[in-house]
Amino acid sequence: MKEYANPFEFQENDPIIACVGDNGGTDNEVIKSGFQRTANILIELSSNYNETEDTLVYPLVYNARHSFELALKIIIEQLWELQKLKGIVKSDEIIKEEKKKIHCHDIKTLFEMVESLAKVDRRLPSCYKGIEPLVEFYYFDKDGDAFKYEKDVHEVPHMIHNKISHICINTFGEQFNDIMGKLDKMIDFLENCIREYQLHTFTKNLSREDIENVSRSLPKYEKWGEDQFIEIREEVKRKYNISNREFSKVLDIIKGHRKFCVNIGLENTYREISEEEFEAYAVMVHQAIIERQHEEEENYDLWSLSNTPMASQEQRNYDVEIQISTLNLLLAFSEMSNTELEAENLEQIFEYHSKSAYSKDYLIRKLRSEQFCKKIIVGLRKCGQLSYENRLLNSLRNQGINVQIQETVDGIYIKFN
Repeated sequence: MKEYANPFEFQENDPIIACVGDNGGTDNEVIKSGFQRTANILIELSSNYNETEDTLVYPLVYNARHSFELALKIIIEQLWELQKLKGIVKSDEIIKEEKKKIHCHDIKTLFEMVESLAKVDRRLPSCYKGIEPLVEFYYFDKDGDAFKYEKDVHEVPHMIHNKISHICINTFGEQFNDIMGKLDKMIDFLENCIREYQLHTFTKNLSREDIENVSRSLPKYEKWGEDQFIEIREEVKRKYNISNREFSKVLDIIKGHRKFCVNIGLENTYREISEEEFEAYAVMVHQAIIERQHEEEENYDLWSLSNTPMASQEQRNYDVEIQISTLNLLLAFSEMSNTELEAENLEQIFEYHSKSAYSKDYLIRKLRSEQFCKKIIVGLRKCGQLSYENRLLNSLRNQGINVQIQETVDGIYIKFN
């Protein structure tokens, strides 16, 4: 009797092996992408006249429909996570009922769950706007098996019972990509929301983004007792439908927030970097720029330059004048230029680098580059450290380095001249 190799075990001679489970980090997002991609492949195949669309249509629609189902379930789980982060408490009965609901295949039930849970953040309703008119075409298939079998459990033919005799592939394909585009966009937005709420900068009704927008609308702190502030306060309360108490909490958050407080003319300086240390750091950066310029020249002798009296004196200066704690802080500010980090992450990043036991030589070699200096400037501005930014820019100018900074919606662009 022939022995067959188990396809669900590793077979060394098989040229194509998929990694799943503990070996592949499989999650619903990956599975959704697989069904989504398969649906698109089948749509493409159906456009080939050598293929029979009457045969391919069943796995095509099933894969597409299952993509919607998985996407909605991913969104529901993300919304549950947002509720936890906001501290929304639900009874054991409600949690049990919601978990029971999510284990269905009914697109209508899942979409209604999304609508209900999305109240957790005022920005979310606009995310799923326009999705229901597209997904409601699939409401008839409550058990998700209309395109898996000819008949249901009661021997009733699915297509005939639902009066479906034609499926327009091109129309279906266009709508499928439209639905998945909207659902994928909502999944991405919710992922960003989760990261945002993990920063713990929110109130009952206002998200971190809302609070930042409020900070931009307020006058400078010294004018908060004037009529203009009172008018803006009432406008904010009406716009966000919040009480005096919640508005006061928003103000406290803004005053204590390193980034938002800058909008009202305040500054919360983090730790201490002296002017002398900024001057010493600017010398480091200037020397690195000189070395790079010489490297670009022909017949450059790095050994000769590194042994000049000027370079040796500079090395002695910044070795003595910059504390290793300051170097770790500058490294933290450079990392804060990462677009996925916010001002609230600064303490955590600094503590991590402080505990990493980097050598001073390593930190100097890393931070003295032009690239890292630019990152530090971005990080300082991102964390509302305007005094530090000005000190650093002045120190660089003292070394003959002119810094041009352009802030756009896409980020901060810095050029050294």
